[in-house]
Amino acid sequence: MLAVKNLIKNISKTKLKVLVFQLTIIFLFILFFLFLLFPKNYSKNYNIKDIVVSETYNKKQKSYYFTFKYKDITLDFLLESRYTNHRSLINDIEILEDNDNFCLIPKSSKLNLIPICYQDNTIIHYKEASENLKEQFSSYLKNTSLKDTYNDIEIYNRDYTYLIWNYDGFYYINKDNKQKIDIFDKELYTVNLIDYTKDYLIIADYDSNYTFNRIYTITFKDGKLKKYNFDDSIYFDSYFLGYKDNKTYLVDNKESKIYEINAKNGKVEKAKNQILKNNSWESVNIKTLINKNVKFTYASNYEYTLENNTIYLNYKDKDIKTLISKDVKNIVRIKDKDIFYLKEDDLYHFNPEVGEELLLTFFEWNFNYENIIYVN
Repeated sequence: MLAVKNLIKNISKTKLKVLVFQLTIIFLFILFFLFLLFPKNYSKNYNIKDIVVSETYNKKQKSYYFTFKYKDITLDFLLESRYTNHRSLINDIEILEDNDNFCLIPKSSKLNLIPICYQDNTIIHYKEASENLKEQFSSYLKNTSLKDTYNDIEIYNRDYTYLIWNYDGFYYINKDNKQKIDIFDKELYTVNLIDYTKDYLIIADYDSNYTFNRIYTITFKDGKLKKYNFDDSIYFDSYFLGYKDNKTYLVDNKESKIYEINAKNGKVEKAKNQILKNNSWESVNIKTLINKNVKFTYASNYEYTLENNTIYLNYKDKDIKTLISKDVKNIVRIKDKDIFYLKEDDLYHFNPEVGEELLLTFFEWNFNYENIIYVN
């Protein structure tokens, strides 16, 4: 009997050891699998045809960055994307040439990429390429057509919400609605104290003079107008620093104060002497802000500049500059990778993936266009 008990005991110990071993193997396998999936910074160079490709993943920026060296010209492209444990993500590159101009069309089974082009000694976005080149990648181009009109505004794209100043209020346009929002009793050609938050537009009360103690908010989602009164009187000699979520921050130059304005409930209160720099709060001397027109800055992989009526794009911390669009008279808004701008009386949108697209046309913008177009 004792021998049987010992045998059973030994068998149980053996099974336990096998079970522990099996669980350990499974655990190590799961760890190895997670290690493969977990984002890691890396850089890799390889050749495709006559092109040297550099491929980099930056886990902090959550983006892939590629450079393509062809004929001693280096072009680049950044794509914000989920991480994949695959490497050498470019499978093939189609080369299109027109004299000294060329476009490269990278092909990948893992990522959605776009053509990149070089023309007239300048790196350009593919939608700026000559017709000889563009006709060879027509599948990447989207046709623009008139969708609707409203109060002489021609509407080509209703994917966004537009608030167009009409001198006493706004025209509100999006995919669901078109309406006129009346706000003030008098007509105004210049309204400077207007700012965005995440979900609202905030407007100072321009029916007042010198100072105001009322604000208006318009909800981007449905165009709902609300007004809020508050105790302090703020001078019109003020400017908005920028916003964080649904709060915006305003500097009263005359009173040397910073105010926080909550667009959700209309609450206005004095704020700390600090500004947002690349999404982080930093203390600041109020004298630095007064009449300096300092603005909040937001972390982004994309940097747009307007030089001699031409928009250029640099990817963050990179030296290569890509021409985006010419004959631009005004930047309306920059929101991370998206930029909205005016060419004559046309409002355009651009981001690297979709390229340039016409949104609205309004003849009035030939004469008055600053601080009157808001898009979200």
